[in-house]
Amino acid sequence: MKNWHRKTSLGMALGLIILAQLTAPSSARAQDPAVYYIAGAALATVLPGFVFDLPQPDANRSYVKMSGGYFDAVDDEQTALDFSLEYQPGFTWYRIKPLFGVAGNTDGSFYGWLAAAHDFHLTKRLVVNFNIGPALYIVGEKGKNLGSSAVLRSGFEAGYRFNGGTRLTGSFHHMSHGKFLNSDLNPGTETIAVNLSWPLN
Repeated sequence: MKNWHRKTSLGMALGLIILAQLTAPSSARAQDPAVYYIAGAALATVLPGFVFDLPQPDANRSYVKMSGGYFDAVDDEQTALDFSLEYQPGFTWYRIKPLFGVAGNTDGSFYGWLAAAHDFHLTKRLVVNFNIGPALYIVGEKGKNLGSSAVLRSGFEAGYRFNGGTRLTGSFHHMSHGKFLNSDLNPGTETIAVNLSWPLN
């Protein structure tokens, strides 16, 4: 049964990563190799968490996370400071946890998301989280037009876990609709951020 769970989880992880890559805009794939480098590093880092069934000490802990970052960090076309607040409930289903988040940036844009996430505790202190899910993006007057209000948000964060469960991490996320909702406009965008997460229980 344990091996079956591992295979199921591994399949889900690979499926989520492939889906994230397929929905990335073709221009980003061709012109922004940093997206591939980061995705490759994330894949190489998180797969051991499935294969070796690493422990999850925070599986039943709820978290609140505050983040500050740089919007459109890779394209560097319509950059802005980005601030977000995220809630992670204290339950896990087949090693997957839900995330709920909202964000706003200095160009007047706002967005919110619902994501599926997986924690990988590679050591007692090093934790990696991969997450993916739908988002609703409301572009500001000076904001970057993504071609659709409905987008897919995917990415990962990695960092240090303190005693008691508090985390300090860095993160990278991509948002686009993959030309599914607008065949003419799908620039996509990336956000790099610093995050502070603390447990509520």
